[in-house]
Amino acid sequence: MGIHYKSALLSGSSIGLLLLTGIAAAQEASSSNQDLDEVVVYGSTVAEDALAPTLGYVPTETASAGRIGLPIEETPRSVSVVSSQQMEDQGAESIVDAISYSAGVVPAIYGFDLRYDNYAIRGFESAVGGLNYRDGLPLRIFAWGGWNIEPFGVERVEVLRGPSSDLFGANQPGGLVNTVTKRPQEEFSAVLQATYGNNNRKQLAADVTGSLSEDSPISYRIVGVGRLSDTQVDDVHDDRLYIAPSVTAKLGDKTKLTLLAQYQKDFQGESWQILPQHGTLLSNSQGSFDYDTFAGDPDRNGLERDQHYVGYELDHQFDNGLELYQRARIAYNKITYDGAYNGGAVDLDTLLAGGAPQVSGVDTAILVKNEVEETGYQGSIDTALKYDANFGGVETQFIAGLDYYKGYSEADLGSGYAGEKNLFTGEITNQLPSLGVNPALLKDYTGFSDQSVTQTGLYAAANSKIFDKFRLDLNIRHDWLDRDVKGERPEPGSSPAREQTFDRALTGRIGVSYVSDYGITPFASFGTSFDAPPAGMTKEGKAFKPTHAEQFEVGVKYAPTNFDGFFSVAGFQITKDNVLTNDPNNTGPLPASIQAGEVRVRGIEFEGAIELYSGLSALGNYTYLDTEVTKDTTASLVGNQLERIPEHAGSLWLKYNFADDTWLKGLSVAAGARYLGERFGDNENAIKLDAVTLFDAALSYEYRNLKLSFTGRNLADKSYISHCGKASLASLVPAALNVDSHNCTYGKGRELRLQLTSTF
Repeated sequence: MGIHYKSALLSGSSIGLLLLTGIAAAQEASSSNQDLDEVVVYGSTVAEDALAPTLGYVPTETASAGRIGLPIEETPRSVSVVSSQQMEDQGAESIVDAISYSAGVVPAIYGFDLRYDNYAIRGFESAVGGLNYRDGLPLRIFAWGGWNIEPFGVERVEVLRGPSSDLFGANQPGGLVNTVTKRPQEEFSAVLQATYGNNNRKQLAADVTGSLSEDSPISYRIVGVGRLSDTQVDDVHDDRLYIAPSVTAKLGDKTKLTLLAQYQKDFQGESWQILPQHGTLLSNSQGSFDYDTFAGDPDRNGLERDQHYVGYELDHQFDNGLELYQRARIAYNKITYDGAYNGGAVDLDTLLAGGAPQVSGVDTAILVKNEVEETGYQGSIDTALKYDANFGGVETQFIAGLDYYKGYSEADLGSGYAGEKNLFTGEITNQLPSLGVNPALLKDYTGFSDQSVTQTGLYAAANSKIFDKFRLDLNIRHDWLDRDVKGERPEPGSSPAREQTFDRALTGRIGVSYVSDYGITPFASFGTSFDAPPAGMTKEGKAFKPTHAEQFEVGVKYAPTNFDGFFSVAGFQITKDNVLTNDPNNTGPLPASIQAGEVRVRGIEFEGAIELYSGLSALGNYTYLDTEVTKDTTASLVGNQLERIPEHAGSLWLKYNFADDTWLKGLSVAAGARYLGERFGDNENAIKLDAVTLFDAALSYEYRNLKLSFTGRNLADKSYISHCGKASLASLVPAALNVDSHNCTYGKGRELRLQLTSTF
């Protein structure tokens, strides 16, 4: 990264913080000793609460489970809400970090990776190649244009578990993650924050909100982050400039309009490092490769990302009790990637010396160019009408709406031989051409990927309270999903191809719950879902069909009446069909697939949160997942466990705030542990990844408007493997090279952060 960019980033963030400080000081001076404006709530009070600032560990409302807002305790869905307070306490630096203490979630399934927010929910991968959600609207990932959400800019993160097509359309059946943006508040506040951490991490952040004047109907918010940072991997940066302004205007007594925008610029290296299986997961006679090993070319630029958007939210109440909600956004995402990855490792020193290379003693990675220039645009608009009706002892909230999504992406791709890198010395050479390798593998190749996705959804929901005890939720949705994908892979023997699909899907859900006088709420539900067709085509050149799934779920929620807490336990079964399998009738030279597979996930989840007057807060969860391939054309795969998904996972977080009447007033301490059980690195279940327990801690001291905090994640600096996959060149180069068949990726190492926060 050039000096000019670093100087610009530091200057820009410093100027921004000075401006925000000036606004804060002026606003504080003008608003001191003045009465605050009356807060006017528009539309559903549940929806307003679900979007407002959320402190503590026990949120009571969800913005995702009903599109507009529902009480968590009463809704017959499983949902976790991570507040901004929890994210700050736990030192979460990404959305993946934020949900790492949530039930049903396997975070960072591809290991340390700054390209995407990647995770799995209830056994199904939800982000890479799929969708993220921001304020209930989708942000789709195309070829490489992944969205990486800045956690300082969000008010809360919600994990909605189970099928969600009845609400949002095409999705994986395990669930989704929805982040809620920080919105303007009428009461003035300002937060200025400076952070320093290991890996030379330096960050400045600010968050200022308030009304333009005492009687003004307009309120504003400005959130900004400037960061320069190295990472756990040598030669890899994590630099960011983030600015998110927003404005809310009260247009009369019954209308509110909020404008939201974001500018985010990232400069990162090749964070996702795939290292040889021997030397990471397995022993290597020449030595091991630590998680800081950089297996790429340091002279390449790595990843540069621009992700920006602008949108609005309009709420209006009609005189007849009907309420209108409209959400819209236009988003832009540009990715420039210039890297070289490890296509397969060899024992090159022995080979050049005339000996027989040993796969258990590899020292050199064969580098493959990875060049991407991708630009994507996507727009969403969701319009809904809500009406509350009372039929004697039945209170029903009716919602009907239409949402429309259009996304388009163009990507130019490049690949080819980029030399060999000795992983111990860092030297890059060009020896492969002299070793009898097929010349076709040594050429440079170009390709492209143009994708267009259009989804239109018509939905309706009725959420009823019956005699103030029973709750009945009925949802139905019809989707029209059109996809047009044109591309050519940058590799030998490829040719242009095009896939066009025009699919329709009808999904629904029914859920029931009983709200007792003791805070105990049993619930049950059945729901269906669909997802976009898998990438690729049949050997006949036909596009694949959408996948479908269904879920049965039962559970109990408990909200104690004598202290602040919430507990839930749920059991479920998800069955997904139309899964890709090998075509047994294929006679061609290249592999072919058909949709003849089925997978099933059964599980039990427990999650609990408490906040006691004594100053003790706690979060805990445990997840058991029984995943199984139930149908496949390859008989040996039937009965296998899904890759990267453990049977057992759990976490525990404890925090204690010392009382105000003690000499330790203002001090808080916290500690946590995250456990990820044994799992397989492939669907063949041939590669087993060990269980791992990671320990976290936090310490903070608050005095007046200043707070000094220290957070640590993976305090023991535990080194562990998160992902293993087949080496791309293992089956293509001569057998005499004896290439290591698999590559592996490490999880996150230790992260230590010292942070000073000033609040006005």
